[in-house]
Amino acid sequence: MGISMKKWYKGDTHLHTTNSDGAMSVDTLISECKKIGLEYMIITDHNYNSVEKSYYDGDMLVIQGQELTHENGHVNVWGEKVPHEPPHQLETADDYADIIAKCKEAGATVSMNHPFCSNCPFLLDMEAYPFDCVEVWNTIQHSDNVKNRDWWVQQLLKGHRIAAVGGSDHHRYYAGISLLAVPTTYVLAEEKTKDAILQALREGRSVVTNSPKAGMIYLTVGDSQVGDTAKLSDCKTADIKVTKLKKGHRVVIYNNDKIIYKHVAKKYTEEFYASAEITEPGFIRAEIEYDLNPVMDKLMIFGEKTFMGKRGKETDTKKMPTLFWAFTNPIWIE
Repeated sequence: MGISMKKWYKGDTHLHTTNSDGAMSVDTLISECKKIGLEYMIITDHNYNSVEKSYYDGDMLVIQGQELTHENGHVNVWGEKVPHEPPHQLETADDYADIIAKCKEAGATVSMNHPFCSNCPFLLDMEAYPFDCVEVWNTIQHSDNVKNRDWWVQQLLKGHRIAAVGGSDHHRYYAGISLLAVPTTYVLAEEKTKDAILQALREGRSVVTNSPKAGMIYLTVGDSQVGDTAKLSDCKTADIKVTKLKKGHRVVIYNNDKIIYKHVAKKYTEEFYASAEITEPGFIRAEIEYDLNPVMDKLMIFGEKTFMGKRGKETDTKKMPTLFWAFTNPIWIE
């Protein structure tokens, strides 16, 4: 399916303000998102509607959202108000099923947040709910995100077409360092409207990368891009373009669970191109992977043991896993 009329828009799907536990007002947060070049943003305060209806602030699309928050798990609701006001009843699995069903009936897009977070994981059956998306990448890259990614890939291999997204879960600056839009979710949409952006997220027409300034992955099979379905009989080649490829980073293309292409960058490359032969039906996806150097590895292990709650304190990790700098949603292959 050709998508020549679509454009890429970059944004952040998971943001907090002073209306819950964030440090910025709505207006300040919007201003900061504009400064770093975002084009859309979704404000998702905990159990609170900071945005009554999606709107534009200049060129910035501000999408209504709310993070349903309880110890059993966190769920983002995008685009429409949760049908009833907080406090929400979220004690049981049935409570979650009821509120998610009502949100989807109201037209909202629903995402499961940071399912393997060491501090606030999703404790219920992750496959029991009709989620549109799963937040694979939450805040700075760390080992919980690898667990999120691995679970998502297993869902894809089972044939479940759940879209992956990223969200900074931004609350405040830490020691003057901004993690706003870390990561950044690019969406391929018909136009910059609430409906078009959320449709693109639901359909998996997105790529998640480390920040607004980081490189991007453009994956194609013939005229098909992420979220599309291509026929193996029409095209047996996956093509990739990577921008701002960093030295030491690895470009990997997967055909289902098989690696069909791998390249280690020996130097920084502004634009990198490659092709790979598709060997079987299912799906194609791509990642940029990297390993931390020994000093950063030790610092990250210390940080995770310090800040990742009880699970972090109990971990005996001696080396961080391979992390990812960017990843695509699949192109499905028939």
